[in-house]
Amino acid sequence: MRSAGRIKCRLIKCSSIKRWLLVAAALFVQAAQADEVSLRLSGKDIPISSDVGRKLAALSRQALERCGPNTTAHPGNFGLAAYRVESRWKEIADGSRLRIRFSEPFVSESHLGGTLGVSEALIGLEHPEFFVGPDFTRHGTAIAEHLQCGYLPLLELACLAELQPHLGARYRETCAKLERDASGRIVMPPPDIAPSCS
Repeated sequence: MRSAGRIKCRLIKCSSIKRWLLVAAALFVQAAQADEVSLRLSGKDIPISSDVGRKLAALSRQALERCGPNTTAHPGNFGLAAYRVESRWKEIADGSRLRIRFSEPFVSESHLGGTLGVSEALIGLEHPEFFVGPDFTRHGTAIAEHLQCGYLPLLELACLAELQPHLGARYRETCAKLERDASGRIVMPPPDIAPSCS
C-alpha cells in the first residue's frame, strides 16, 4: 500500500510539474509571437508599455496594408532616391522613428499594382518635411520605401495620447486641431490644416 501511495504522489507531482511547464511554454510562445516595437525620438530610446506597443503595431499594419508607389515596383516615382533606399532606411533607423518587427508578416498592396511582403517597418517621426514619414518596409533583405500609405492610421499613430509628452509642440498643436468622430477616431482634416505624411 505504501508503494502505491508513493506512486500516486509522484504521479500528482509529475502532473503538476507538467502543467506548470505547459503554462510556462505557452507564455513563452505568446511573448515570442508579440510584435517587437521600439520608439526613438530626438536621439533617445523611449520606453513604451506593451499596450501602447500593440496600438502602434496595429496602426502601422493598418497604414501599410495599402499604399501608393514603392521603390521596388515603381522606382520611377522616386527618381534617384530609389537607388538610395538602403542608406535612407539607415538614416531613418538612426533618427526619430517607430520601428516594428511584426510577429506575423503581412502583404502591402500598392494601388498602382503589385504586392510586397512586410515583416518589419520603419515610420519616420519628427522629420522636417513630413508630419509622419517617410515609411519603409523590409521583408528578408528586401527594403522598400512607400508613398501614400494609410493617411488616417498614420495621423492616429502620431496623435496617440501616450506619445504626445515625447513629441514636439508641432505634434501637440496639430493633433489638437484635428476633428474626431463619436468613437474618437480622427476624421479626414480639411486641406488647410491637413499635415503632410509621406
